Amino acid sequence: MPQEAKATADDTSPPRKASSEALDVKKPGFFSTRRILGPVDKEFGDYALLVHSFVTGLVDAASFANWGVFVGMQTGNTVILGLSTAGLPDNPHAWTTTLVSLASFLAGAFLTFRSTSLVSPKGVTSNRLWLSTIFFIQAALIIISAALVSADLVPHNRTGYPDDEHKRGVIGNILIVSLFPPLGFQSGMQIATSRLLGYNELPVNVLTSTYCDLMGDAKLFALHNVKRNRRAIAVVLLFVGAIISGWLLRSSGGLQSVLWLAAGIKLLVAVFTFTLHPAKMD
Repeated sequence: MPQEAKATADDTSPPRKASSEALDVKKPGFFSTRRILGPVDKEFGDYALLVHSFVTGLVDAASFANWGVFVGMQTGNTVILGLSTAGLPDNPHAWTTTLVSLASFLAGAFLTFRSTSLVSPKGVTSNRLWLSTIFFIQAALIIISAALVSADLVPHNRTGYPDDEHKRGVIGNILIVSLFPPLGFQSGMQIATSRLLGYNELPVNVLTSTYCDLMGDAKLFALHNVKRNRRAIAVVLLFVGAIISGWLLRSSGGLQSVLWLAAGIKLLVAVFTFTLHPAKMD
């Protein structure tokens, strides 16, 4: 009898273990700590970066059209900064605006890398809350800039093509420098995020390296080439963003409509990442 009882006990052990394992892999609740602080699937990170390429086209086109300065494409700012040493272009504050934009960009990239290594040492995708926060901060910084423009606290060309005198007055006003820290900082965060997500083929802020990598791709004309597709779509989206920005600048909405649109898009990316981005499956 004792042996039979022991056998019976042994026979019933596996089901209890399986039941325990089933509880362990139960899908976490939407507001559970396990989900909020848990990993997300890196495979879907390229969608957010492609959307950010579109935002770069919006914001950089508007910034250059208004003040002759970029907030994301820092190669252009470096060239403009060099020209400013010879008094070119015809903008007394060109060196200030480009330098502030460049410094803000560097600060944004630097702090994004360093803070991620502290908050999420296993990688940016290992913590849903942190990845969402990075996107929320970028949206908030553009919202700040949009609010400054909407409140007419920063000189800008809101409609059409103003005469040269008016345009010189706008780009010559040092108050515009207040816009570049938030816009440059979020641009630095944006490209740092693309690196942290591991999508080096989507630098989101620039296209020079993208064009080069496209031409150097041995499988450029292959039917199935994911990296080629990402690069090509990024080019198209940035270009379309610049086109839309140009037409919005000519509309009654002007610069503020561009910035609010860019902020809204980034905010949607942040919300999507927090709520709908698929979790990483073990």
